[in-house]
Amino acid sequence: MEKIIDIEDRIPSMRKKRRRKANMSFLLLVVIFVLVLLALLYFQSSLSDVSNISINETVLHEGEEYKDQSGLYKGQSLWGFRAKDIEKNIKKIPGVKDAQVNRDFYNDVSIHVTEWEPVAFIENKGQYDLLLENGERLETTDPDILSHAPILSGFTDPEVTERMINELQMMDSTVFELLSELRYQGEEKIDVFMSDGYEVHAVILGFADKMSYYPDIIAQLPKEEKGVLDIEIGVYFKTYTDFYKEPVPIDVEIPQPTEESNATKNKPVDVETNKEEESEQKTEEN
Repeated sequence: MEKIIDIEDRIPSMRKKRRRKANMSFLLLVVIFVLVLLALLYFQSSLSDVSNISINETVLHEGEEYKDQSGLYKGQSLWGFRAKDIEKNIKKIPGVKDAQVNRDFYNDVSIHVTEWEPVAFIENKGQYDLLLENGERLETTDPDILSHAPILSGFTDPEVTERMINELQMMDSTVFELLSELRYQGEEKIDVFMSDGYEVHAVILGFADKMSYYPDIIAQLPKEEKGVLDIEIGVYFKTYTDFYKEPVPIDVEIPQPTEESNATKNKPVDVETNKEEESEQKTEEN
């Protein structure tokens, strides 16, 4: 026989469930209220202010210059700026390839700057600018900004300069570090002065590939005297003595004029004069 439960017996359990549900709702409202209150207190206090700005190690500019140009400063609200806007400000600085701004734990901001790689110094009106891998020139007051970089002279055409940059970037680092100066001679030809004392005559096209054999070629040359290595078409070598030797003067005897030659020189003039006199006399007689 089915057991019948009286409604009066069920009322206490229903009341408990309702009371528990009401308590949970109230507790949830209290938690939300507390979180909102804490958030308001956080944004209104110094806890939400930027306390530290860090930046990675850079070469082209000092870290403080990047911080100043970014628009960030200590004490401003950590949530009062857009990271994309700060990145745009940094990218406007010459030599910057990319920038990333991140909000770190608590109230720190980190900036990571990627710079265009410098490849050489380039002559500019008696001074030397830093030449970057994208072809951009950057004025610098610090000649030791790079541990090693060759000097480019005579490169005035941007397209020629770009081709030269591409070749330098493809070079082996051990050979690249031996480059001291590259002088453009026109028609894609360059004279390269090496730090080991040799001089190389080459063309821009294929320069990196040909220079990869430079250590092997130098190892086969005589050690008595250094000189000029020509790799424009084949591979030729001449010592400095043979390449830059002065031409030997040759004594040439110049024949001195004689009286006979003077008389011969003057004779046509005399004859011509006599003819003129004779023609004048004939005219007078007529």
